[in-house]
This record gives sequence, structure tokens and C-alpha cells, in this order.
Amino acid sequence: MICRCSPLRRWSVALAVVMFLSGGLTPVALAERPSAPRLLPQTTLAVVSVTDVPDLVERFRNTATGKMLRDPQLKPLVDQLYGSLLEATDQLKDRIGLSLSELLAIPQGEITVALVAVEEREPAILALIDVGDQLPNAQKLLKRGTDELERSNAAKSEQTVSGTKMVIYDGVGPRRRKIAYFEKDGTFVLSSDVDVLKQVLTVWNGGEGEVLAGNPRFAAVMQRCRDSAAQHPQVALYADPIGIVHAVGQRNTGAQVALAILPVLGVDGLKAVGGTLFLDTAQFDSVAHAHVLLDSPRAGVLKMIALEPGDVTPERWVPPDVAAYITVNWDVQKTFDTLSTVFDSFRGEGALAKALERRILGPTGIDFEKEVIRSLAGRITMVTWIERPVTMQSQRMMLGLKVKDAAAVEGALEKIFKLKELPLVRETFAGKQYYQVRIPQLEELPAERRPPLPCFGVLDDTLLVANGPSLYRQAVTTWTDGSRSLADELDFKLIASKIRRRSGGNKPAMIVFERPEEGMRFLYELATSERTRQQLREQSENNRFFKTLDTALKDNPLPPFEVLLQYLAPTGAMVVDDETGIHYTAFGMRRQ
Repeated sequence: MICRCSPLRRWSVALAVVMFLSGGLTPVALAERPSAPRLLPQTTLAVVSVTDVPDLVERFRNTATGKMLRDPQLKPLVDQLYGSLLEATDQLKDRIGLSLSELLAIPQGEITVALVAVEEREPAILALIDVGDQLPNAQKLLKRGTDELERSNAAKSEQTVSGTKMVIYDGVGPRRRKIAYFEKDGTFVLSSDVDVLKQVLTVWNGGEGEVLAGNPRFAAVMQRCRDSAAQHPQVALYADPIGIVHAVGQRNTGAQVALAILPVLGVDGLKAVGGTLFLDTAQFDSVAHAHVLLDSPRAGVLKMIALEPGDVTPERWVPPDVAAYITVNWDVQKTFDTLSTVFDSFRGEGALAKALERRILGPTGIDFEKEVIRSLAGRITMVTWIERPVTMQSQRMMLGLKVKDAAAVEGALEKIFKLKELPLVRETFAGKQYYQVRIPQLEELPAERRPPLPCFGVLDDTLLVANGPSLYRQAVTTWTDGSRSLADELDFKLIASKIRRRSGGNKPAMIVFERPEEGMRFLYELATSERTRQQLREQSENNRFFKTLDTALKDNPLPPFEVLLQYLAPTGAMVVDDETGIHYTAFGMRRQ
């Protein structure tokens, strides 16, 4: 079972290993040069950029995750795991001439990887890395790579462009491609296209050339992904999805046919996507932005994105102790109508309705549009909750669909219940009826191995579907009591206030509230349970990774959970739909 965690936590986990393995990095004064957006060609289709690796490392160390990993009671465990990783990668030095620590210490400034469209040729890959005073190790690593190229009979040549030596290898790989690179002012730039590399170098030296910063789509996305509390992001991403499809498929007849359909579907209205990540900024542990740039007005399938501003206050049934809460306002009828129009335009009038009846709803006798779509009020909520005592099956999730006509939905559920093919039983809790999937063979399994079985029912004006009865009953209890729900919790009120402040007057269509401590507590209780430790001991007999982890936990037991709790604070996110497209903002609070 994988515990849900916030987008910001996922960012942090993804970066954690690199950040701590690179812990010895220190800022180095680099020669001034244009930033990547002012060097890359305007035809750049995708780019991922870390603006300053030492700054990213330092800021990560100042986040809650960074501080937690350096906590005196947890650090011995982290150090032992890191030491085991170094031992496991000892052979790396024999292969490339550098240890893992030396390799990770090479980045001393910006790192950028980009995909650049080239007319009449396949897109070019371009990489830029600032190495600063790590130039000797970078050259050592590069020499290992070029030696391999020469052994593969790639032809080497050199050119001088604006006073800078460019090295070119021709006949690389099965497709006999070119690879070229140059080094200038402590920065290596490599590309699979010589002309692209020459263009970058020309612009760097003050020559003429259209650059990515001048691309209106790139500028629009990055403008929306700025953060008022920080000068620049630590990580930035950008992509032109339709441009990528065009560039990759320009020499493929089948791809060209598919590309011709995109305008019919309205997909060509997807202009660009991008995002930024800020760490250790003002009162926030981290802030992330993502923006989907869309044509206005939208056409075709893009009209199916029918987000609407609306009420995001937790409903009365949402338990106060949930681990996560997501709610969204969506015009379901508009989405269904658009889907029907697009589907029927290819398959004939009424094709979608016939397909739904034939493949899904036929035996039930339910009219999908009349009894389902038209009954939905447009409010969709999902909650995650941890059932205790904790087992691998403890994570519970529930979907809530607000309805206009509860009686009509209850009638549709009754039709489903009467189908003999489905293993459903009718249950009652606190006077509220619901339907439970019941499979006798699974009920014979031990509780810790028994998979959760779904249940569903109508509670007041909401259709609830849960992956286990415990959460469904918790929702019924919360609704019946009425004295305390998530809406009354102080941490939710704090996040809600931050969302209102960051929305800039735009009412969000969706919000997310998460308690990282609940997910961490779930993992902690699993990790410290005797059953989990026994499984780890058994696995360690034939698996090096599990053996290393088991040994580290024996030598350095996890500290009390309160040690970890002091670093964890609630997180929030929101989605706003406006004339430029869809904007997502997520943030994590600092634990005071």
C-alpha cells in the first residue's frame, strides 16, 4: 500500500537523496553568463532547469525534510544508510574514475536539459551544466565518455566558433548520429545537433539569435508561475506538448495523419505547460506552481475541462481526523455533453449513449444521463483516512458525489443491488442504509491480509463510495453527530486562510488539504511493528537492500514519533481556472 502524500512532499522525496548526497557542496563564484532561457533557441520544446544547485541544496537543508534528516536522533540512521550506499557504489569509481560523492559534487551552478526543434531534422537534445571549480573532475568524467566514443570508431573533429573550441563526434550509436560539446567559463554545453550548439555559443558571445525567453508561450507560463516571496525558482520546467508531437512525427506518415486530427478534436488548443518549485521561502517550507496554457475560448475535448469556482468548505460528513481532503467543483453535464459531441462526431449520432448501454449499464436498466449525470450537483470530494490498528491495508479512501435528487440516485443503486451477478449485501449503520460488496472467500483471510472491499450509499445529499466500511461508518457518525467535522479543525482553517490569500481574489475550483503527519505516522507504525520487522528480516536473507535496511534499523532504532512530528506541518493546494488556462499552486507551511 502506498500512502498518499502531497505534491510538495513528493518533490521533497524525489530531491532528498541528491540533496543529502551533495551535502558538501558550497557556492562557487561563476563567470557571469546569460541564464538558460536567454541562451536556448526559441524553438525549445521542453526544458528542465535547476537554476543553482548549491542554492537548491542549501534551501533543501532548511526545509522540514532537510532538518528532520539531520536531527541528532535520526542522523545516525541516515548516515549509516548513506555509508552503505557509498559502499555499494564503490565499483563506480573503477568505471568512471570518480566516486559517487565526487560525481555529485560536480554541479556548481545551473543544470539544464532541453529538447530543441530543428527544421527538417529530429529534435536535438541539449544539456548545460555549470561545474565551477569542479572542472578537473568534470573533464575526467568527460574523457571517460569520449574515450568510449573513440573506441566505438566515432570520428572526432574540432571547430572554433567565436574563439571557443567545439569538439564533434560523428557516427555515434546505431543511427550514426553526431554529438558535440564545448566548455566556456566553467560551463559545459553538449548537444546532439551541431547547429544548435553553434547557435547557443553565438548568442552567448553577444550575437543575434531568437531565444526561449522571447517565446510568448514560455513567457506566459513562467509569468503565471512566479512567486511574490522569492526572486527566482530553484527548479523550473516547461514543455510544448503539441510542438513535441509535431517535431517527433514530422517524418512519419502515420504520425502526420494523427496530427491532422488534433485540430478537429481541439487538442491543438493546448499551448504549453510548465511549473516552478521554490524552497525555503518566507513563511513557507516550499511553494510549487504549475500552469496549463490553453486557447480561449476552448474547443473540442478541451471544453471537457469544466472546472467552476464554488464552495470548498468541507461537507458535514467529512471526518475531522482525515489524512487528506480534496474537493472540486465540476460541471459534469458540460463534460458529458462535450464528450458525447466528440464521440458521436466519429461514431454517429447517439453512439456514446448506445455504447454505455451496451457495455456497462445494459443489465441494470439505468439511463446514464437521466439517472446519473443529471442527478449530480457538480461537487466532488475525496478523503483519505487511516484505520487503526495500522496494517498494510489500513489506508481508506472515500469519494463523495453531491447529488441534486437523492431519491433518484437511491433508486439507481437499488437497481444495481437487485442484479444477481453482483455480490452485494444491504447493511445499516446508525439508521443509514448502504450496500457492501461481500466475498466470503476473502473474509476467511487474516485481517492484515484481507483486501478492503468497497461499499456505497447515499448519505443526505451525497453519494458516498468507500474502499471499506470503517471509513463509511466514520462519515455517518460525523454527519449524525454534527458537532465536529474537518471544517472545524484549526489546521484546516489555517490552510484555508492561506489559500484565500494566495488566490488573489480568484475563487478556486479545487482545493487540497493534507496532514503529512498522518501519512508519516502510518509509515512509522508500520516500520516499527513486529510483523513488519519480521518480514524485513525474512526479506534480508536474499536481498542486499533489505539486509542493509534491517541492519541500519537494528543499529539505530527509529526515535520516538514525536521527534519526527516536530518537523511536520499541514500542506495545501488549489486550482484556479481562468482565461489563460488552469493554474495549480501548492504550498507547505513551516512548523513553528
